[in-house]
Amino acid sequence: MNVIGLEEVSKIYRNGRTALTALDKVNLRIEAGEFTCIAGPSGSGKSTLLHLAGILDTPTSGTISLLDRPCAGFSRTEAALFRRHHLGFVFQTFNLVPVLTAVENIEYALMLHELSGSERQKRVTEVLEEVGLADWRNHRAADLSGGQQQRVAIARAIVGRPPLILADEPTGSLDSATGAGIIDLLRAINQRQGTTFLFSSHDVRVIERADRVIRLVDGGIAP
Repeated sequence: MNVIGLEEVSKIYRNGRTALTALDKVNLRIEAGEFTCIAGPSGSGKSTLLHLAGILDTPTSGTISLLDRPCAGFSRTEAALFRRHHLGFVFQTFNLVPVLTAVENIEYALMLHELSGSERQKRVTEVLEEVGLADWRNHRAADLSGGQQQRVAIARAIVGRPPLILADEPTGSLDSATGAGIIDLLRAINQRQGTTFLFSSHDVRVIERADRVIRLVDGGIAP
């Protein structure tokens, strides 16, 4: 299955008469089960590409398809529903609710799914065990270490069982040892569940763990 398809995708940000080309006619295909890294320095367009692939933003030109479905013409509601049921997101800054516990942060991602309370609790317990935080389930996010918070964020991303997870610099705010553990965790989920991962990084140690590396330079894919 063609999980992500970008054809001649460009993104231009305008501020008055000033125009910044973040992506320039990018063509990209990601197949089911891939573990792919978008590499490049800051400002190369990595985050922009991920935001477009996650339909968090729209391209200036070109077409995007996800799971073999064209995204052109999605209303805001349709895009939100698609993300809810088919995509998972992991961010560099975790984006957890500090005052909620690990369980509450993860279960929050399931509240809009048509699941019973017992099914939600079952899934949350399963993913907490999968990310190695079963003993920390009732700790508030604010009381967890950076690595633990990112594991909660990963659990939140996978609890809805999406076929695609997008991760923007998932180890960017972590030390090297903790970051390596996070990438190992993502890789294990990819291999065990067949989940497709597209993640960005400028860290050589992270890039080396990917099956496929797409290098961005000045908004374009390097040959």
